[in-house]
Amino acid sequence: MAPSAVRVDPVDGRKDREAFRLLPHRLYAEDPFWVAPPNKDIARFLHPKRKHAFYGSGDIQWMLARRDGRVVGRIAAIENRTHNAHHSDRTGFFGFFEAENDPEVAGALLEAAGAWATDRDLNALRGPTSPSLNYESGCLVDGEPGPPFLMMPHNAPWYAALIEAHGFTKVMDLYAFLAHEDRHDIPRWKRISDKILRRNNLSLRPFDKRRFDEDVNLIIELFNDAWSRNWGFVPLTKLETAALAKELRPIFRPSLCSFLVRDGDAIGFWMGLPDYNRVLLKLRGRLFPFGFLKLLRAKRRIDTMRVMLMGVRKEHQHLGLDACLYGDIIRANESGIRSAECSWILETNTPMINTLERAGARRWRTYRIYEKQLTP
Repeated sequence: MAPSAVRVDPVDGRKDREAFRLLPHRLYAEDPFWVAPPNKDIARFLHPKRKHAFYGSGDIQWMLARRDGRVVGRIAAIENRTHNAHHSDRTGFFGFFEAENDPEVAGALLEAAGAWATDRDLNALRGPTSPSLNYESGCLVDGEPGPPFLMMPHNAPWYAALIEAHGFTKVMDLYAFLAHEDRHDIPRWKRISDKILRRNNLSLRPFDKRRFDEDVNLIIELFNDAWSRNWGFVPLTKLETAALAKELRPIFRPSLCSFLVRDGDAIGFWMGLPDYNRVLLKLRGRLFPFGFLKLLRAKRRIDTMRVMLMGVRKEHQHLGLDACLYGDIIRANESGIRSAECSWILETNTPMINTLERAGARRWRTYRIYEKQLTP
């Protein structure tokens, strides 16, 4: 008997929200590397009364695909007004994509997301971004096996083929580089960093946990300036910054963040977070009642980190200061960090790629952003 047609409907009500949240738990039940996101994180996106900060500048339509009443896929269609204002375009996005290995399911989901975007006068559909490039983004298309680092995606190996089969083509690759202390000449990079600091009358100052909110705001100000010319950049809004500060406070390690200072003003920074995915992998999304305590207890024992953000103000980007910041990152081994993932890096960011490779980091994973033009 031929399979029934796939039906895609908007998420409607508590049961649908639960079905949306739980689908990956079924799809990845046998995948030892899948890290379930904390239940509260997806709930903040899905629940109408717990609106995530993203909704201050964008809209999301959550959708479920069913066949014979059984959930077989999910997707979110996204309008990011901040992105479109910054880039002066009319791009729609898709994210939170999960599906069984079935071209009909993927096609129905992507078509529904495209139709929603077209109804909003958007002329392209890009993704996956969940919900923007400032969150989990890209489809893993190449790389070594293992769990993802914190806030990086992990997907079934058939997703790229499913997306490409429906007219989507690559628009940008995002690289992840892996660095380990054994591959670094730490004294040499300390000398390079110190030389750059002296030559440019610079100094490094650590993150000040006594001024937590102020320093988080400074990070976002620097990020929004340093990354503003990058492909796909989306500035973080004030609402998102406030939400980020609240989320970071219990898990942040001040020794994994430094500011580059000239004449008392910060002109650059880097920020890393311990790779809590090594703990979350075992919790399967359940932070309460005891998962959160396990997470906090493991905080000081985690010896891997993800370098999530790094940048220098635009007017200073010609000075090669990324090498200075990377030299400081390497010295995180003094805080017990043995390895780090630097992610993500645009494939077009040749200066950063060259710096990472010179320092001994290696590209070990590739995440792809796809796009398809929409016809009214």
